[in-house]
Amino acid sequence: MKHRPHLSTIGLILSLPLWRGACAAMHDATTGALASRAPALAIVGERVLTGDVLLYTDRSATVQLHGEGEPALSCMGRMHYTSSTGGTVSLNCSDGSQAQLPYLALSGTSGQGRSLAGSPSVSLTYGLEPEAARAWLIAPEGKRLVVKDSRLRLE
Repeated sequence: MKHRPHLSTIGLILSLPLWRGACAAMHDATTGALASRAPALAIVGERVLTGDVLLYTDRSATVQLHGEGEPALSCMGRMHYTSSTGGTVSLNCSDGSQAQLPYLALSGTSGQGRSLAGSPSVSLTYGLEPEAARAWLIAPEGKRLVVKDSRLRLE
């Protein structure tokens, strides 16, 4: 039987997308395995939301927040560094509201951010316990933040 090198080359070329997909899947799995989870607290409008931030080694993160009460409110978003000490957070909430806010990294796994303008007003912390987060979060006018039973509340 005659060896046809051009057929093996074609086979290799056709299999490259499969290898590329496998490499991408491996990268995603590795990135997720090396991620750090940190608690997140936020005030969106007049509601306290809790959740977490998943910090990835590529200096990006995902944010998931949810609130108690009716109607339910949840927000999801992405964070990415734009400098060595901070970046931006983009949030999309279940009520249709969106917010972009700059954040400042307080350490490798903690930080805080506040919306500069727009509706709703948003302040966010990650990697901080409720008592420490209270110093960075902005309560709506006429309300105050208190910590009760290790939970942050507006009164």
